[in-house]
Amino acid sequence: MILAKFKSLLWTDFFLYTIVDPRSLYRQIGKNDPKPFLLSFTVPAITSLAGILTQSLLSVQSSFFYTKITYGWILVFIFDSFLIIISAALMDMLAQLLGNKGNIREMISLINYSHLPRAFILPIVYIFVILQFAPVFMYVFFSTVLFIWSAFIAILGISEMHSLDTGKSLLIFIFPYLFTSVSFFFMIFLAVVSALSYLV
Repeated sequence: MILAKFKSLLWTDFFLYTIVDPRSLYRQIGKNDPKPFLLSFTVPAITSLAGILTQSLLSVQSSFFYTKITYGWILVFIFDSFLIIISAALMDMLAQLLGNKGNIREMISLINYSHLPRAFILPIVYIFVILQFAPVFMYVFFSTVLFIWSAFIAILGISEMHSLDTGKSLLIFIFPYLFTSVSFFFMIFLAVVSALSYLV
């Protein structure tokens, strides 16, 4: 059964729609055929490996490189997956607070697939490393560009998921970043106040 679905190549639609039509990506996720949830975690697996290899291109490597692309890759993949799940949960929570129906599995799948453009950082930086033309600058620049592209995919997917306008979809997307920033600000503020109170 699994082999038959693999041979059908229907699973490739998720990756194709991610690049060319984010709204169709969500519609394909909503069909649940093939099941997108577990398959979506191949994206953070690919992007985490691409990230490690890209950073390795920018410096001289030692024997530790083999540890980075094995244990390091697994660690980064788990960490990225954890962040995606938490971010998707916060997005889904805000969507429900705004009166929409929650669906955490579909949100996780959507956010996972939206990260696909980040894998392109490896071939892009590799070209500039070969040309020896400001590879570090290009790494930072194109990392930013690919993040914006990923955000664009996620925002359009959220818009399609809840039939929202772009503004509300953007608010849902940036909510985890706002929540984390505010939380860290108050944590640091309270830590400083507590430390000063202890010293005084």
